[in-house]
Amino acid sequence: MGYIEKLMGQGETAVFLTRQHWIVLVSRIFSSIFTFLVFLAVGVACFIPAVGPILGFILLAALALPLYDIVVAILSGQRGRELIGRIWVSILIALFILGLGIALFIPGTNMIVGVIILLISVVPLVQAIKIFLDWYNEQYIITNHRVMSVKGVINKHVSDSALEMVNDVVLEQSAIGRMMGYGNVEIITGSDVGTNLFRRIANPVRFKTEMLNQKGKLVRRKPERPTPAPPVAAPAAVEEQPAAQDIPALIRELDDLRQKGVLTEEEFRAKKAELLKRL
Repeated sequence: MGYIEKLMGQGETAVFLTRQHWIVLVSRIFSSIFTFLVFLAVGVACFIPAVGPILGFILLAALALPLYDIVVAILSGQRGRELIGRIWVSILIALFILGLGIALFIPGTNMIVGVIILLISVVPLVQAIKIFLDWYNEQYIITNHRVMSVKGVINKHVSDSALEMVNDVVLEQSAIGRMMGYGNVEIITGSDVGTNLFRRIANPVRFKTEMLNQKGKLVRRKPERPTPAPPVAAPAAVEEQPAAQDIPALIRELDDLRQKGVLTEEEFRAKKAELLKRL
């Protein structure tokens, strides 16, 4: 069972999954792959003694790559630990390139420098693999109950919003984004977190429509409250009818009441006639 399946509740299924567009991966991984290829080519070429000074110039020119990463990180507004975490590898690569480029101008150091460069080429390769795994494991998922964001390879970060809490969905696509098939989706909810912004995800139009479709289905699946039945009126009390065998006793009781003056002669005769009709 995968990590996503473990997050599902009872009766919950994933209906749509997307990631950031591949163009995001390319923009992040390009410099690492290019640096790896340059280091690999230069390391192999170092075993040719005559090309030492030429390779020195090539390495010094390659300083533009790590410096480019550093400048981009600074211009993107990153500061403090976030900035250091983004550029520390680029700084190390720049220092190694500078040192090895200078060393190639020294006669007799070609083979040593070549071995060092081949070993260093593993660093941008590992960084490229890490960037790919981070991109691949950053997933945006719509289930029949909620919308989820899952990030991280080993350490996972999961955030989700119930579809019932989604108030508005804002989709933004530039002209290039429409042609390439990516865009930003902003989910505004009624929770304390408030807003989820998914940047440059692939298939943003389908992501939005699928989320709205699942929300509509969820509303239709909710059982309606049963209408309380109107109270049933209690049946009117039915006057109890005396049994035939009790009528003579009742007449004697009425006669006693007449003799005591409780009933008049007319009342006694009327009640007696009524009881005699029931025989």
